[in-house]
Amino acid sequence: MRPLRWLWGNLGSLLLAFTLAVAVWFVAVISEDPTDTRELPSPVAIDYLGLRQGLLIVGDPPPATGRVTLRAPLSVWDLMSLDSVGLRVDLTGLEEGTHNLQVEPILNLQPARVEAHQPESVTITLERAATTSVDVEVVTLGEPQLGYRTSAASASPARTILLGAVSQVDQLASVRAEVNVSDQREDFEQEVTLVALDGAGNRLLGLQFDPARVLVTVQIEPRERFQLVSVVPNLEGEEALSEAGYRLTDVSVTPEVVTVFSADPEALEALPGFVLTLPLDLSGATGDLERRLSLALPAGISPVENQGVLVRVSIEPVVGTITLSRVVEVRGLAVGLFAQLSPEAVDIILTGPLPTLNSLQLEDVQVIVDLLDLGLGTHQILPQVIISPTDVENEPVFPATIQVTISNTPPPSP
Repeated sequence: MRPLRWLWGNLGSLLLAFTLAVAVWFVAVISEDPTDTRELPSPVAIDYLGLRQGLLIVGDPPPATGRVTLRAPLSVWDLMSLDSVGLRVDLTGLEEGTHNLQVEPILNLQPARVEAHQPESVTITLERAATTSVDVEVVTLGEPQLGYRTSAASASPARTILLGAVSQVDQLASVRAEVNVSDQREDFEQEVTLVALDGAGNRLLGLQFDPARVLVTVQIEPRERFQLVSVVPNLEGEEALSEAGYRLTDVSVTPEVVTVFSADPEALEALPGFVLTLPLDLSGATGDLERRLSLALPAGISPVENQGVLVRVSIEPVVGTITLSRVVEVRGLAVGLFAQLSPEAVDIILTGPLPTLNSLQLEDVQVIVDLLDLGLGTHQILPQVIISPTDVENEPVFPATIQVTISNTPPPSP
């Protein structure tokens, strides 16, 4: 009985000691791994579950994401990810109508708890779904270029399946594929997103299409008394250009095709499919040319836009090669000394634009040997070629070295 009496007599002290021990343990744990309350840095997706088949969410769409504030030890925060936290709204068993529903947090990481989340509730309107198959109406916007018209426009596929709330499907008047034909003058294809319209021409939002995009083919053709023709630049003086050592490298015209019209259908039929510009003389040209020229049209034919065409011509010199012979000049020879060269002249092969090569003067190309600091005796010297035009290059001279004999007596006269 004594132990029992002792236990009862000291029960208060024992409970106090146990409480103190638990408190000390808790403080130690908190000190080692303190807790922290934070809002997750990124929004959390809200899942809407259990929607009954045949119903749709209509009206303003409910929020797709929310914010969550958690309380957890620091060691848990280090492991935290968006996969561990979620928000959901349970739609199970709901019928048509408007419902205010609670947003439930989901946490798959312990020890941690959700302190707060936003939104706490959402309002959702449910309505019965309906589907229908509808023809696609192609609508062209704008006008083609002057002198052209839209002859046909079609969509592929020509029908689409539409899914939406009954109230919206009942308002449906047409499904359109709208395509802009402004400034077009030839057939084209374009992928277009479908739009649904009510009887007043207002767009119906929230409807789904299958497919949602169609390929629209638009056919453009000239109007009567109008015709599309190519433009060919009328160039003259190409022979003179070649004789001067230049060549034509590129020709372009903008625009490449133009529209012409006539009150006489027979005059249009007589056109060969192209028209010439007024002549552009290339004689004397040494570089690129750019000219705005009028069209040389037959009588009774007029351009739709009478601004002329821009002709650009690229011209560059023809690269050629010539061989010259030059007497070698002596430089740097000390006073009182004489030099005898063997050979006294060399051949030089020059490459460059033919106009430059053809205009070379004697003083434009020099060959020298530098005898500075050379004394008596026989030396082998590499000659230097000096060319004044910078666009001319030379191959090594022939022969490649000059034998120079330096003496203090003049060489015999030839």
